[in-house]
Amino acid sequence: MSKKTAEEKQEERKRKRQARLQKHIVTCPHCGEDALDHMTKCPHCGGELTPSGYKPMDEEKRKKIQRISLIVGAAAAVVIAVLIFVLK
Repeated sequence: MSKKTAEEKQEERKRKRQARLQKHIVTCPHCGEDALDHMTKCPHCGGELTPSGYKPMDEEKRKKIQRISLIVGAAAAVVIAVLIFVLK
């Protein structure tokens, strides 16, 4: 097995980064230039784009996560308060 040189590792990282970026590129229907899939406006011509990479979270799911976070946070605060009270 041969060890990779620093330049080879850097090239490999660059190729991987390019491959990841390529997955998120779409063509603007107005000017034909590349834009990222989460953009709502083309950076080249200003034309409207329909974002496909980003979808807002469902409101019900957001509320559920918020409720669970509040309950977990309150429970952690109670446990810490009890531990402080007991250890004094």
